Amino acid sequence: MKKKKRLGGRAAAVAALILALAVATQTRAATPQGEYRSKYVAASGENREAIERECDAIVERLAALYGRPKRWRAFPVKIEPREGGSIAGYTLYRAPNVLEVVSYRSLEESRGGVLDHEMTHAFFFYLIGSSFDLFLNEGLAQSSEYANRANLREIAWRRYTSGEFLPLASLYGRGEYDKGLLLYTEGFSVVDFLIGRGGSRWFAEFVKYLTNESQGVGEALRAFYGYASLGELQEDWLRYVETGQDRSRTRRVYFRYDEEKKE
Repeated sequence: MKKKKRLGGRAAAVAALILALAVATQTRAATPQGEYRSKYVAASGENREAIERECDAIVERLAALYGRPKRWRAFPVKIEPREGGSIAGYTLYRAPNVLEVVSYRSLEESRGGVLDHEMTHAFFFYLIGSSFDLFLNEGLAQSSEYANRANLREIAWRRYTSGEFLPLASLYGRGEYDKGLLLYTEGFSVVDFLIGRGGSRWFAEFVKYLTNESQGVGEALRAFYGYASLGELQEDWLRYVETGQDRSRTRRVYFRYDEEKKE
């Protein structure tokens, strides 16, 4: 009986080894030695490797700034130049997963722009566990467009001085795009200012708290930045716009929200 069991154990071990070798062989056939495979996305086409490398670099850059999502499921990324007309790209998600990211610009044009923008939407969907307010969401994605940041600040200044800006209360919580797309311009400028005040990780914690724990934007602003309302934030932010939009000169937060809540 014992002998039979030992032979059975050896047979099982041999079978497992054969299966492992077969899987390894199939994997090597599917992924040639030295070929790059992304940890975060799945691209296709002749630029697949370059697209995946770029997306992985974006995710790592975002993780260094905002913290690493606890959960991530890979999703397709497509680069389809000149297919979208006036639309630069989009991110599609359905809880609990990101479904796809698409850029309608070439990879070179997307770098530091559209691809970073859309990947930020995807990254924060996993970091927060859901989507969040459109005004802050688009502002944050705009802020990730590092190649365009100086131009975005110039656009914000121009639209402010021309009297186009709307009160923040009319943009926050809107849930749809306004005709002048000030949601993007003001959203970027407000996020730029808030990151200047507390840093990137602090802003990420603010968005998490605002989305999942707070009783409203007023409570979240008070807890993280000391503002009693959107109106009070607006006054401070507009001074930032008027004085040159220089993050290094922004008054920094000096308290922790969890300590404030205990008092």
